[in-house]
Amino acid sequence: MNMKKFLSGVKKNIFYISLITGMAVLVTVLGLYNAKTNSKEKNIVIGQNTPYGDTSESGMQTKETLSGKDKNAGTEDGTRNDVERDATADSTYAEDSAADLDGGDTDAEITKDDAGQSDVDSENTQEDSEAVSAATGGEETLSYDPKESISWPLTGNVIIPYSMDTTVYFETLKEYKCSPAMVIEAKTGDEVKAVYKCKVAEVSSNSELGNYVKLDLGNGYVVTLGQFEDIKVALGEYLEAGDVVGTIGEPSRFYTKEGTNLYFAIEKDGNPVDPMLLIQ
Repeated sequence: MNMKKFLSGVKKNIFYISLITGMAVLVTVLGLYNAKTNSKEKNIVIGQNTPYGDTSESGMQTKETLSGKDKNAGTEDGTRNDVERDATADSTYAEDSAADLDGGDTDAEITKDDAGQSDVDSENTQEDSEAVSAATGGEETLSYDPKESISWPLTGNVIIPYSMDTTVYFETLKEYKCSPAMVIEAKTGDEVKAVYKCKVAEVSSNSELGNYVKLDLGNGYVVTLGQFEDIKVALGEYLEAGDVVGTIGEPSRFYTKEGTNLYFAIEKDGNPVDPMLLIQ
């Protein structure tokens, strides 16, 4: 009786019983699934934080690196590279040494050639110096000593004497004045000669002296020769006593009454000197 009632009750509530049973099964399945999923996530987290838990290829490489295997391999490669580099350096050094030995002979030959060339250049320079010296009459330093006499530049009568203490008469100018030079009578075309070893210091002309030349004797002594028609020397040329300086021309307008002449003056450091004190 009771069993019939139970079965009858079950039959009436079968829908609810089935629903409850299905829900219980579903809950059980979801519980198992969640438990499994949590277990996998736990393993993944542990593997990521601990390199030794990673079994992938990159993980194994990391494990080997941490354990020192790659470090040893790097050391072996570095040692091999050092040995190869040292071998290359030794080879380069040997080649450079051989080149230096060969170059040493070449340098010695070049030095020898240079020495020979220097001797040739020295000889050429000496020859050139001798040639220049011969062309200029010598390059020795000019040093005139007033104790030595100078020669006359021209043979003739003195028309106007040197006179700085008293005045003398200048016929063309029609006046008396001091005379810082000697005016020597001459003829057109007469040769005028150097009075001493000298150097041509100036070649020019002006209204009083006409064409003139200044000769440097050294030690501050300078000779001025004027009234030239033709000057035969060049500026900077060295002359010996007796060398022709030029020829006499017509007198300038300052000396027309005196006639053809040679203007002859000597200075010491710019101050007039009586030529008669130095002439033979």
